[in-house]
Amino acid sequence: MITPYEILKDTLRPLEPFLRDETVQEIMINAPNNIWIEKKGILERTKSFIEAGMLLVSMELTARAVNQELTEKNPILEARLEDGSRVAGAIPPVSEYPCLSIRKFSNVNLDIEDYNLNPKVNRLLEQVVCGKSNFLIAGGTSSGKTTFFNALLKKLSTEDRVIIIEDTRELKVEVPNTVRLEAKISRDVRVTQRDLVKLSLRLRPDKIILGEVRDASAYDLLSALNTGHSGGSTIHANSAKEALSRLETLVLQAQVGWPYEAIKKFISDTINYVIYLERNKSGKRTIKEIKKITGYTGDYNMEDI
Repeated sequence: MITPYEILKDTLRPLEPFLRDETVQEIMINAPNNIWIEKKGILERTKSFIEAGMLLVSMELTARAVNQELTEKNPILEARLEDGSRVAGAIPPVSEYPCLSIRKFSNVNLDIEDYNLNPKVNRLLEQVVCGKSNFLIAGGTSSGKTTFFNALLKKLSTEDRVIIIEDTRELKVEVPNTVRLEAKISRDVRVTQRDLVKLSLRLRPDKIILGEVRDASAYDLLSALNTGHSGGSTIHANSAKEALSRLETLVLQAQVGWPYEAIKKFISDTINYVIYLERNKSGKRTIKEIKKITGYTGDYNMEDI
């Protein structure tokens, strides 16, 4: 049976060199003659051209290969390729032209020491992930959150039982006692991150690792981390403080009926550290902030590390 990757490679031949190029992180098709790539953290426009009809056929075949239906009534495609890469796109009437983004699976394999941090900070981060602390790794799109998360997870204790919850499998954990869970939303299956976070509590976890907190599962994760477990997640935000504000918004989506101040206190009691990563204009990814949350008195009390 032909795989989704082979479908894309065969139907989008002008883009095949970008699919093979390990330095290309993402391919973005906005329109037939408007195709961009992200290479080493830098966006650049290509001279490639893809006929709209061929792109539509490619997307329809990819959808079928992953048991999805791509039609005018179901115009959105989200899928994972066999190598871990992700594809997302839309067709008319949602978009003017068929559009597609291919986020290639990263083979970058870094250690915490590769980030050239102060040795004391390295030791602190190891204590954070091995101990009872709870943490968030924050940053914008393509800021290196997952790469850093993988580097940090290398420090997990091999004695822990680790439950990993993801939408798409990206995290690498070498701990023997590990269970991997993936949310699935399709025509036939609907298992959300919230379902899996709740399930994880019945699996006797030491560590609960959520690939990315992006919805009301934030409340379930915080509840889990506030009941004797520990762990962490990534979150989209533009600073360490904004990461906590973003978390507030996500908890509100759970409609728990709590006062706003109670939610903030809940977060400050649960999250111990926020690590913020940033990508500058030259494409370099750096750790910009590490904040320790020490409490809440009308605002978050944060200590710079």
